[in-house]
Amino acid sequence: MSKVALAAALLLAAVPFAALHAAPMSGAEIRARSGGGEFRGFGATPRSPLEDMIWRFRPDGSVTSISTIRRRAGPSSQFEEYHDAGSWRVEGDRLCVDFAAAHRAFSGCYGVDGTGGDHVRLVGPVLLEGTLSR
Repeated sequence: MSKVALAAALLLAAVPFAALHAAPMSGAEIRARSGGGEFRGFGATPRSPLEDMIWRFRPDGSVTSISTIRRRAGPSSQFEEYHDAGSWRVEGDRLCVDFAAAHRAFSGCYGVDGTGGDHVRLVGPVLLEGTLSR
């Protein structure tokens, strides 16, 4: 097996099965899940190869966020926590967020791919996986 084929096989093995069957959500579906709901997920960010986050969407168009980054593993684990606030809206079939400070790198519009149940993949300025529900 070539190195390219092996790398592709390893990458596919790392992708959850549900993500292979993702379907784009409509603006109405995104709006129904977001207003008063939350996104709980993770992704690679400019600060960390793995950052956990929670975005809470309020019906008035405001959003708050909190994220946690693990800086060291093992018995001396260290975590950093970041908070931010901003606004959210649905434009067409995309979820758009604007953060003011710590989460500015997440600001922008995301296509939302439903992968089964509440599980989603947000595709935009950063690739994120998690759940989106009320």
